[in-house]
Amino acid sequence: MAYKHNSDARSAIPYWVAFIFLIIGAFSWAGSSVAGRMASGNLPPFSLSFIRWILVAICFLAIGGKETWQQRHLILKHWKLLTAFGFFGVVGFTVPYYVGLQFTVAVNASLMNASGTLWIVTTAFLMTGDTVTRKQTIGIVLGFFGTIFIVARADIAVLANFSINIGDLMVLVAFFSWAVYTVMLRWKPSEIGELAFLTSMTIFAVILMSPLYLVDLAQGKTFEKNFDNLAIITYAVIFPSFISYLLWNKAVPIVGASVAGVAQYLIPIIGVFLSVMLLGESIENYHVVGMAVIFTGVWLVSAGRRKHKKTAADTETGATEQK
Repeated sequence: MAYKHNSDARSAIPYWVAFIFLIIGAFSWAGSSVAGRMASGNLPPFSLSFIRWILVAICFLAIGGKETWQQRHLILKHWKLLTAFGFFGVVGFTVPYYVGLQFTVAVNASLMNASGTLWIVTTAFLMTGDTVTRKQTIGIVLGFFGTIFIVARADIAVLANFSINIGDLMVLVAFFSWAVYTVMLRWKPSEIGELAFLTSMTIFAVILMSPLYLVDLAQGKTFEKNFDNLAIITYAVIFPSFISYLLWNKAVPIVGASVAGVAQYLIPIIGVFLSVMLLGESIENYHVVGMAVIFTGVWLVSAGRRKHKKTAADTETGATEQK
């Protein structure tokens, strides 16, 4: 079966700009992990997920409502696919991730984060048959071990305390869901505009999450409307949701799922940077070594990508056939 790979975004921005978009997204998600752990015990995960995304939907409606309304017939035509995007890209990632952070610890969460790239590469292979070059394989392995080096603080004894619990499994489910969403972006209906796509996808996701929010309400779960909780929600809405999804959806069709997945390896590096800037922590030797290894891996994955070959079909339809 052949699928048409959306090439509209491919010609919209240069490759290097798309990679910067991924870095900005990594910054946002690094902060989101911190915010998620801060929310643990203060904000019910179902309520946090629903409130976060209904506010994101309002943001997308504010800038893309007109385009969404104009393309409503296309959205209705593709509503099943858009619902799948909403499930894997929003519900399947956000809800298990927030639930998992209630039970896991920082070391485990960071190690699960490091597995994100491996999930994306594996899922791309299983869903589309995409393979990686030898140089990219070396880069992926380097990025993985560089991340572990930072998390373990160059001390193997830290890893000896690692054990799988329900929270870890939920975080892994979240990363698998995100991997499926990332690979699926190649099948985004090309006739639907970017804002209309994100707006409709978010609305479908909010609909899917609403029963979970009702469960929280039925159980009397709520949260204090204090500054800390409102700040966490505000950050979660603006950066890892609204801005990051815009940039991620622009970048992935250009760089490909495997290269985009390497952005996961940047998150622990950025986490260290944020700790130094915001918490006054110091950079240790193992940070420097781990960062060097990760950046080498990122460079290898990016430099080792297969060049896109334009075919006659591309000239006529502006798309690449993926078997």
